[in-house]
Amino acid sequence: MVVPASVADHPGIYHLLTAVFQGPSRGEFRASLEDPHYQPHDRLLVKRGPQIIAHALVTRRVMEFGPIELPVAGLDWLGTLPTLRGQGHGRRLLVAAEEHMASTGALAGLVWTRIPHFFRRTGWALCGRHFHSRGGARDVISGLIARGLLRRSHRRLNIRPWRRLELGALVRIYKQNLDAAFGPFQRTEAYWKWLIHRGGYDQICVALDGPDLLELEEVHAPIVGYSVTRGERIVELLSAPGCPTAAAQLMARACRDAIERGRHTVSLDAPPNSRVDKLFRAASGKRHHHQMDPSLVLMVKLLSPVKLLRALAGELHRRAEEAQLARPLELGLLVDGKKYRLAIHRDRVEAVGRNIGRSYLRLNVADFTRLVLGHFDWDEALADGRVEPSTNLALEAGRVLFPPLPLWLPPLDNLPARE
Repeated sequence: MVVPASVADHPGIYHLLTAVFQGPSRGEFRASLEDPHYQPHDRLLVKRGPQIIAHALVTRRVMEFGPIELPVAGLDWLGTLPTLRGQGHGRRLLVAAEEHMASTGALAGLVWTRIPHFFRRTGWALCGRHFHSRGGARDVISGLIARGLLRRSHRRLNIRPWRRLELGALVRIYKQNLDAAFGPFQRTEAYWKWLIHRGGYDQICVALDGPDLLELEEVHAPIVGYSVTRGERIVELLSAPGCPTAAAQLMARACRDAIERGRHTVSLDAPPNSRVDKLFRAASGKRHHHQMDPSLVLMVKLLSPVKLLRALAGELHRRAEEAQLARPLELGLLVDGKKYRLAIHRDRVEAVGRNIGRSYLRLNVADFTRLVLGHFDWDEALADGRVEPSTNLALEAGRVLFPPLPLWLPPLDNLPARE
């Protein structure tokens, strides 16, 4: 039987996790308890008498999906004592975790895993891997110089370590970069404080366009960019709109710091083909992305497809307007026998879960998940026969309403605390 945890279970949970995963560190476990969204009953347990034999943690987040804020839930530390595996405890925990996610109002569940086959059985879909760019630190600096981005004639920004009283600058710049972003989590000031206290990084640097004055009010501090590094890895690098040189100067600083520590290769975590990613790859001379961990994949489960489609209705209407799609029309979705229908009117889009109408797309639940999240390759799916449009209108409407999107989850949110 699966039961919710209480505060009294925390010591036993930590001992279970170290037995199953040889982790987390004490610092990371403490950080999980301090998560501003955490409640003890977000941990689900299987017990045998007083002993905890299996565990799962549900985390509460809000995902930025273009102009929409989607409530989502993460799944972490799902595991069973090795001596008691094969008895269905993990499967029961997973089902209970999905129900708990839905009860919190989450529209989708997210998990990074090395065992995707375990999750596929209950409708989870593979939605990507984590890629990064990698290059020589000296090559990056030379490339930036060759492109004229570090010229003395350019206004030199003051690059220095971030101070804790400048938290508002990180909040501001992160928010400024969320427009048209698909996947980043919403970071409130409380969440930012938790991320920083968690300590999953080595250093945060900021770029100042002006004198380095000690300003107690962030509005007066001329901070125009920041970078977060862990070892030779640039985990996050963002700059304010209107300051294109900040990214180059922060990148150069990270490379110099890596060389100073005897590390001659650097990597950058950034959305593929974003401005920062293109800058790094052009400067390093590398044209390809690398998988951070080939065995680690992102899987997603849509917990309430109709509610999610309704949440996306405004964005779907915008896409129809932008493409001048002839309306009114209906698009059905036949997903492994389940039926959903979008009614696209001139002034709105409605989603229902009844019939599918004449024009519909037939596809499986994994491809439906990828379709809705923009992680769907139309040409490949059509060639493989994984999506079957009933009419040309269904195909046209499907391509317009569900285009490929740059889905990206910044790794900083998942970086564990240093030992």
